[in-house]
Amino acid sequence: MADYTSLAVVKEYLGIPSGTTSEDTAITAAIAAAEAEIDQYTGRTFVVPSSATAQVFNPATNVDVELPDIAKTAGVVVKIDTTDDGSYDTTLNLTSEWILTGNSAPFRSVRRVDGSSFPRYLSARPTVEVTAFWGYAMAVPKPVVQAATVLGARLYQRRSSPLGFQAGFEGDAVRISRVDPDVKALLGGYRLIGFA
Repeated sequence: MADYTSLAVVKEYLGIPSGTTSEDTAITAAIAAAEAEIDQYTGRTFVVPSSATAQVFNPATNVDVELPDIAKTAGVVVKIDTTDDGSYDTTLNLTSEWILTGNSAPFRSVRRVDGSSFPRYLSARPTVEVTAFWGYAMAVPKPVVQAATVLGARLYQRRSSPLGFQAGFEGDAVRISRVDPDVKALLGGYRLIGFA
């Protein structure tokens, strides 16, 4: 299932008529591979969350919990395990006990602001449960859509150059670069700092 671009968009980009379905399976596979590569390159996902779900974490410090991207503030709930038994028995209050750090989505950490600490136990059991809409944003950013379209089309067309070369001017072979510079430029601002 395509999340960042679509079969119709990539077919149009490639100049394949919408009524031609013989290449749909190959293009769909290329789109899935492109989207996985984008996630790997940026260190995050751009899938738009359909609902809030719970994940558990160990605090990075006594007052901070580092998180994957949270797409919006609505629906965020923070609970803690006060008895080291895996039950998140205490719900903390937004603003008076915790805040999301940052000025806009995606938010990447919860900070305790009431002078208390997040629990940390020798068991190393996760002590904080956060329910949120996990993802970069509530819509796929346009540069990511374009990168997925370009990369999906490129991966689809690679079957014509399985050894990494394609025909150039006057019959010369041209080596295909490993990283598409346009895709790299489109995704540069979305890459997590320090992500290899």
